[in-house]
Amino acid sequence: MTHTLTLSRLLATTALGLGIALAAQAADVAQQPQQQPQQPAAASSADDSQITARVKAALMEDQRLAALKISVSTTAGVVVLSGTAPNAESADTALKLAAAVPGVKDVKSELKLQG
Repeated sequence: MTHTLTLSRLLATTALGLGIALAAQAADVAQQPQQQPQQPAAASSADDSQITARVKAALMEDQRLAALKISVSTTAGVVVLSGTAPNAESADTALKLAAAVPGVKDVKSELKLQG
């Protein structure tokens, strides 16, 4: 009987120690800042390429802009339009069309006006 009681106490002590160790580990993990998963650079680059293609397509669909030589580049969702526009209205239209493309975070203009 004494042997069984000693074994029971040993098991209870071991279980209690294990529970305390697991609780301490869980508390340590909870205190660590959560890290956001990072997107691979290749995925971001592919997204930028798709955005650039969509912006170019939007500019080509507008008859007033289709003949203009407007270059489009995208980095991290920020589109840069460069080239020459015949007037401020055309430049503004190009900026608005680019901004309306899904995935575009911002549009920067490096467009020069003719004249």
